Amino acid sequence: MGATGILGGTFNPAHNGHVRHAVEVAEALGLDRVLLMPCATPPHKESAGLLPFELRVELLRAAVQGIPLLGVETLEGELEGPSYTWRTLKEWAARHPGEDLPYFMMGAESFAALDTWKNGRELPHFAHLVMVPRNGDDGSVFHESIRSFWPGSLPDDSNVPLGRETVHLAGGGCCTFLPVPRLDISSTFIRARWRAGRSLSALLPDAELAVLHARAAEVSACWATARPR
Repeated sequence: MGATGILGGTFNPAHNGHVRHAVEVAEALGLDRVLLMPCATPPHKESAGLLPFELRVELLRAAVQGIPLLGVETLEGELEGPSYTWRTLKEWAARHPGEDLPYFMMGAESFAALDTWKNGRELPHFAHLVMVPRNGDDGSVFHESIRSFWPGSLPDDSNVPLGRETVHLAGGGCCTFLPVPRLDISSTFIRARWRAGRSLSALLPDAELAVLHARAAEVSACWATARPR
């Protein structure tokens, strides 16, 4: 098996922003595949308004249908307790002995908050971290976070990156700053439009939208309790 990327999230629901994000990173890094990995039991989010894991998996599979680079990984559904990324990636490594480390994708906000995650600073032992910034991010968050979490990995006077940059960490592993085009869509926005009875065309893949409509009663009952997040 070649290089693998992992994009985690609650995917409540997945949308075209997620799909395009995965494709952009796969092409930029030359990955053979990207697996979208839904979180089973988010440790930092309320469960109110979260679609059942099995339904989110069904929606994800519909979302990536027909896209050769993309697949769905249900590992977190097999693990008991809160879905801590550290434990998930450690389990991934145990199940894929001898394979290269996967590339785990993160947004800037999540990357900067790794010290609040369970064993967050240990993630580079199990995966190459890829921070994908929002539009206009000059890379300062990336450098500041690395200096804070993995001292000695960067000199104090290193320049802010203007494009892609990979930093090899003092304790092992590496982190990559990877600006790629992003679609400004959020799952919160999708849920709000669904509750308002608005069209979701062009926001979700058609096959996924068909699953949502087929399960409309269950989806509406769940999202009626959703809070913005």
